[in-house]
Amino acid sequence: MFNLLTAERVKLSRSKKLMIVVAILSLLPIYQVINNKVLVHHGSTLVQVKDTVINGSTGILMIEKNGLTILLVISAFISFFIGEEFQNGTIRNALSLGRSRTHYYLSKFTIATLVSFVGVMLTTIIGMIGYSLAFGFGEVAEINNYYIYAIKTFSTLYILILANVSVYVMISFLSKNSAVSLIWSFLYTIATWVVPGTFQQTKHFKPLTNWFTEMYLFNYDFAKPMDIAKYPDMILVSLITIVLSSTLGIIIFKRTDIK
Repeated sequence: MFNLLTAERVKLSRSKKLMIVVAILSLLPIYQVINNKVLVHHGSTLVQVKDTVINGSTGILMIEKNGLTILLVISAFISFFIGEEFQNGTIRNALSLGRSRTHYYLSKFTIATLVSFVGVMLTTIIGMIGYSLAFGFGEVAEINNYYIYAIKTFSTLYILILANVSVYVMISFLSKNSAVSLIWSFLYTIATWVVPGTFQQTKHFKPLTNWFTEMYLFNYDFAKPMDIAKYPDMILVSLITIVLSSTLGIIIFKRTDIK
């Protein structure tokens, strides 16, 4: 496992795909700060209800603000990162050396986890610094202990992202092709964004929305005490998603014929 992770680290150090991910998730908050500053200069007012991030302290919500973009960028990275191993045949090199397929799968998931963590961390830190410089640090309404709130909120938002990352990894191993994986990952992201909202309008299917991590990511207000109280539920659903998708991915990968 350690050898596999070392090999992945070497590949990433030369990867343009990683640089693109870092560039997008680093420049995005800078653009948003500048855009909001221009809007305010022309008379607009940043309001928590519709703007999510209005100052430095609410910058901890940059993951929520950019949830869809982050998921699409990470899913694209994972699709190429794993898909190219099958297309180029490099996966055979590791497996021919007797590496466990489970370890190989988990090494890819670990790298995807680290890349997504670095990405969301950069987006959050740059966002907090940028909004602090432009609009001051400020505060979050009804939150007394900000530091505990910030840690809990970032951790919860990240694990919601991680649950989707685990699904993207599974899709990539099932597809074995970058383009196909990219399409299915995008469709999954859009579907789990739209479908829960539709279920919310029905009586019988409404409870099912509680099992979609994107429902929490896109439809909850992480600055409201009522929704903050749902953090344990969000974490539980995310962990279940990670375990189920990873288990299914490993089982199918073990049965896959690598040509």
